Amino acid sequence: MNPYTNDGSATCTPKTTGVPNLPDSRVYQNPAIQSGSKCEQKGSPIPFTSVDAYFAILALVCGYLFVWLVNPLAILSPSSLGVGVTIFAICFDTTALLYMRKRAVSPPKSSYAWLILAMVSALYFALFSNGILKFFNLIFCVVVTAYWMAAACNSRLEPSLGRFVVPDLVDQLLQIPFFNISCAPKILRSTAGKNRKSKNMLAVGVGILVAVPLVLLVGALLTKADVTFARMVQKMTAEFGEHLLIILLRLLPAWLIGCYFFGMLYGNLQKRGVATRSKEQVDTGRERRRRLPAAMTVTILVLLSGVYVLFFAAQAATLFSAFTGVRPEGLTYAEYARQGFFELCEVATINLFVLGGVRLFTKRMEGRPVRPMIVFSVLISAETLLLIATALSKMVLYIQQYGLTLLRVYTSWFMVLLFVVFSIVIVAQFRTINLAKALVIAFSACFLILCYSNVDGLIARYNIDRYMDGTLNAVDLSALYTTPEASFPYVKALYQQTDDPDLREEIYRYWGDIQDDNRPFYEQNLEHFLVQKDTI
Repeated sequence: MNPYTNDGSATCTPKTTGVPNLPDSRVYQNPAIQSGSKCEQKGSPIPFTSVDAYFAILALVCGYLFVWLVNPLAILSPSSLGVGVTIFAICFDTTALLYMRKRAVSPPKSSYAWLILAMVSALYFALFSNGILKFFNLIFCVVVTAYWMAAACNSRLEPSLGRFVVPDLVDQLLQIPFFNISCAPKILRSTAGKNRKSKNMLAVGVGILVAVPLVLLVGALLTKADVTFARMVQKMTAEFGEHLLIILLRLLPAWLIGCYFFGMLYGNLQKRGVATRSKEQVDTGRERRRRLPAAMTVTILVLLSGVYVLFFAAQAATLFSAFTGVRPEGLTYAEYARQGFFELCEVATINLFVLGGVRLFTKRMEGRPVRPMIVFSVLISAETLLLIATALSKMVLYIQQYGLTLLRVYTSWFMVLLFVVFSIVIVAQFRTINLAKALVIAFSACFLILCYSNVDGLIARYNIDRYMDGTLNAVDLSALYTTPEASFPYVKALYQQTDDPDLREEIYRYWGDIQDDNRPFYEQNLEHFLVQKDTI
């Protein structure tokens, strides 16, 4: 039974078992707040038990682990992210699960799918080296973990993934953590003021802080008084000072991030700052955004689809030639493949935003879009699918002639993703489906396939195999420099098989001493580890 009443008060009956020095339940009460204030207001009472105090400490530890193992500044250099992200994810998720268990919260079975998805995302950092994918994967992992918290603690606006996914994520990433960001220090301060052991620990901490400058002063004087003592101190503190400085610099961001983590956990479990908006309020806000007349948006769609009809008519003779591998006369394969490719990608992206804007801002008739808007949305989606297919056929032709690069792979993946999205949009016009759920599943599947396909190794293997088979004139080794660990096994095979002395020299110059790249353990991954065990 939950000991907390609706107004945030709590019973204060001492426990007869468990932790002897801390009552079962306490309330941190800001003296400036009048009694009877609502729990959802800033400065409202914060009910807590010894369990909350212990997990506040663990959340602060997680904050330090995040600063140490993940390093927020690594976002500027995502290639340095490694197994530390995986270790942190395991620690944080385990802490959250234990906290839920201690608070007698049983996550729904469906929520474990989000936990598994988050762990699959975090595992990538322990395996591969691609910096660009690490950057986007870190964002993906954070978002999925936040949504798992909402699903596990029943903090969503509706009990399943649907049209409220964005408001739910805003609550989890912004509203709940920052609303409760002061809970950890307040709970710890209140606990320390009532518990004898906590008071002693606090006294020890203050004693250490006071003693540190005295010890440094006395130590400096003694080193001047005796040469032998000075040498011993110098040997003991050769690296200690540097490490101590790094630890001290981590403490402030670790404290802030730990308070953020505990705010998210505590807020979800206590339902403090959760569901500040109802489904009706969110729907009302959406209806208020729908101010554009249907006649206006339908006119935009008609004119836009008309432009595409004219484009297809003008390009009828050459638009689909890439499907048969034929290029127009007077153009090289590179010129033909590049001609209009990126423009087609941009047009497809613009169409996606146009259809999304029409769906969000157009007035509806009896809760549904008007029929002309549905018809022309389907037409533009179908035309976009044709544009995507044309662009992809050009890219395939280009790859056949010149091989793979990261840009070609990423662009092709993005076009395939758009193809899937527009296909779902077309289906949604004819059948009642959970559009948000379908789009989230489609994106998650496509993104994880891209990550775990080992793009860099795939490019190296494809280009080198084709070069050795004689179907590719040259292999661009400089394109493999961004992630040398992933390409190393295939480059090593090329080094052993090629007779080109210039190619062998270039390979040895760049990959011959790759084993000397020493990194902290938390920046390493499986690809880097395997390279350290191998040589050319």
